[in-house]
Amino acid sequence: MKENSGVLGIDNFYLSKLYEDGIEENIKKTNGIYYTPKVIVDYIMKKTLKKHNIVENPYPKILDISCGCGNFLLEAYDILYDLLEDKIYDLREKYKDDYWSIENIHRHIVEKCIYGVDTDNDAINILKRSLKNKTINFNDINLCNSNIYCEDALAKEWDFKFDYIVGNPPYVGHKSLNKEYKKYLLEEYNQVYRNKSDLYFCFYKKVIDLIKEDGVISMITPRYFLESPSGKYLREYINKNTYIREIVDFLGANVFKNVGVASCISTLKRKNTKERVEENLIKIYKIKDENIKINDIEDLNDFYINRLFKQFSVNQSSFDENWIITNKEDKAFYSRIEERCNYYLEDIATSFQGVITGCDKAFILEKEIDNINTVPKNLLKLWVKNKNIRKYIIEDTKYRLIYSNDINDEIRYKNVIETFIYPYKFKLENRRECKNNIRKWYELQWGREKDLFERKKIMYPYKSKNNRFAIDNNNSYCSADVYSFFIKDKYKDDFSYEYLVGILNSSIYDKYFKITAKNMGKDIYDYYPNKVMKMKIFKDNNYKKIESLSKKILSILKRKNGLEEETLYKEKIYILEKRIDNLIKESLEL
Repeated sequence: MKENSGVLGIDNFYLSKLYEDGIEENIKKTNGIYYTPKVIVDYIMKKTLKKHNIVENPYPKILDISCGCGNFLLEAYDILYDLLEDKIYDLREKYKDDYWSIENIHRHIVEKCIYGVDTDNDAINILKRSLKNKTINFNDINLCNSNIYCEDALAKEWDFKFDYIVGNPPYVGHKSLNKEYKKYLLEEYNQVYRNKSDLYFCFYKKVIDLIKEDGVISMITPRYFLESPSGKYLREYINKNTYIREIVDFLGANVFKNVGVASCISTLKRKNTKERVEENLIKIYKIKDENIKINDIEDLNDFYINRLFKQFSVNQSSFDENWIITNKEDKAFYSRIEERCNYYLEDIATSFQGVITGCDKAFILEKEIDNINTVPKNLLKLWVKNKNIRKYIIEDTKYRLIYSNDINDEIRYKNVIETFIYPYKFKLENRRECKNNIRKWYELQWGREKDLFERKKIMYPYKSKNNRFAIDNNNSYCSADVYSFFIKDKYKDDFSYEYLVGILNSSIYDKYFKITAKNMGKDIYDYYPNKVMKMKIFKDNNYKKIESLSKKILSILKRKNGLEEETLYKEKIYILEKRIDNLIKESLEL
């Protein structure tokens, strides 16, 4: 038995798996604790330490900045042991030193090479115990493992830099951080961390600052920093300070057990200030099948990479604050639209979010309930949910909103308050705005201004598989998972709602939006206004034709139930949409 297999013969992942299984799910989510599958650890180590020239540098320093029970570091130990054992006589010859012996390998790795930090003391102790199990030499068993720290890695100072940094930093959204710690991050990591950022953004900056010139970083993290507006500053920092070697994009594939996190592996090389590299081609791997279970794969070798991932390269010099990570054909398609269009959607229209009630049960009614007639009509508003929005039109909704912000006399509306809202008074009073005396307990949390809703507008869901923009003529109100926009006064004579939904619902604009949209996984895209309103719009000689075709689609959809055959209406819509697509292609010379 090899010494580095451990005196107990325990698999590197055995103890960490036992520990992970014992942690409650809510604690994992709160602290962003998701232990890394072996296949991912192996792949990251293959991209970093496995390529190391141990004879030229027998003291490689490798850090896991959020090491947990040590899955990465225990694999690093095994790799280093094999490298040192294989070259031990070459090392002794080159450096003329008896220090290089089989007996010293364990001590050398533990004291000179591997470093770990984590805030979980129990996990740190498991890692230290696992490292002790790696040796059968009694004199080495009680090594103090002084390079393994139970600390906050983001606050820890180091007086040297590392050759390799690997890991899986915690994923913790800004809402889960306490005020004091968030204040610290906003001060210390303001180059990458702003409002709505995730904690792992700070870990990216920390590891980039800690890596040597030409050193290599490889980490698995959520993928949304690649596209999200909140990741703008992190993308800029990565682009400025590193050469991006590779991005393995798992999209919505199940990498972590029981966790719906869309993930990617980023491998970065710290820029050498003496180097002048004009072009850096980044290898991009995008998974083809998001339903695959990564844990079912034994090894992400060339066979699996070629079979499971679409592959292409992107020139890093094309990256600015937005990273367009797509193949050459799609990039050319996107650039063509950007160049040919003269307007941003935000130039033409004003965007706004739906109502936040703070407790839907208190304010949202179904129109079929018996006592809905007791609610004065001036308080009842049509209520549209995400699922009601289709391309071009909004389906009939069975829901109504009690717009309680219009209650100006509690005695007059006593019946409404007591019957529908009062049962939820305790919950309503505990809303932040009520505690701060900004809202009366029976008012909506964020009711917005009524004139935003009570007008003609275009509504769209904030999460969807495809572009779904619908015209609303019914003064509908909507939930917070729906956004809307209306045409600005100065553009009312230049653009119509029918024209806008015609191009926005086209397959051309569906593809255009998705090239830079935030992919949530499983073909679901994020339709926040900060992306939607940045879409570029054109107007040319085909304007009237597109508008007319869009009106025909709207007319068919409105009388859909009167058509004798479902297939007939679908065929008509399909033909009209194809004609719109062709006109857009003609206008934009696609």
